Amino acid sequence: MGEEEGSWDNTIEEWLIAEGFCYAGGLAQLEDGAFYAAAPMKDEAGWGFIAKEDYSEEVLQDDGETNKKIAIVEATALKILADTLKAPTPAQGGLWVGGTKYRVTRTDEKFESGDATIKLIQTAKPKGGMIVAVTKSQIVAGFFDEEKGQTSGNCVKSVVAFAEYLVGLGY
Repeated sequence: MGEEEGSWDNTIEEWLIAEGFCYAGGLAQLEDGAFYAAAPMKDEAGWGFIAKEDYSEEVLQDDGETNKKIAIVEATALKILADTLKAPTPAQGGLWVGGTKYRVTRTDEKFESGDATIKLIQTAKPKGGMIVAVTKSQIVAGFFDEEKGQTSGNCVKSVVAFAEYLVGLGY
């Protein structure tokens, strides 16, 4: 993206973490869904929240009864989410980010903010969630935790503002 990777970590920290509306954030290329920058930066804590190496999980299948061990590739799941505005199917393992399972609760394919039009996806996990904004080349993810006093609305506000900034830069 033309800047040093570390500076994107700093930019995520500034846009998503500093105000306290998100406890973690990440930036991924739309091309592959793989995160390349994360915050908070201190002790690389952001990476622990947003990314986990490929692993397997027992996933409840569509029949509502059968559990099946599925290989989880988080970058692939994030790419499917960004492309389709839907979580991967149970046969694909569902939506897992940072080792946590999320469910999609709300989507908007043409969310407008200022001069930017982005895809906006809201997801949930117990007492928290992940907000995803998709620009023409980037995926922005912000994570909120109700036990830290954070709300989905404020996280949406931060993620959308950051995505609008990226669109303004041509991303």
